[in-house]
Amino acid sequence: MQAGMRTLCAGSGASLCCLLLLWVIYSHLLREGQLAVGTCEIVMLNRDSSQPRRTIARQTARCACRRGQIAGTTRARPACVDGFCYVS
Repeated sequence: MQAGMRTLCAGSGASLCCLLLLWVIYSHLLREGQLAVGTCEIVMLNRDSSQPRRTIARQTARCACRRGQIAGTTRARPACVDGFCYVS
């Protein structure tokens, strides 16, 4: 019984150590000012409500897309979408 408990504690400690190491690596990669590959963030959002019953919204986004992707929108949010070539 004691050997099983020691093995369980050692395994839990090793798992916790691995998760902590992965979290440190992930947070190091996502420093302030850097985006993870394939993500976008909204830099600026302006709303103009000067006209009654009409609101105009403009947003500026910053994206870090993978190779072969372009900045676009998905469900009215900035996102990296697959790029395509248009040949006329």
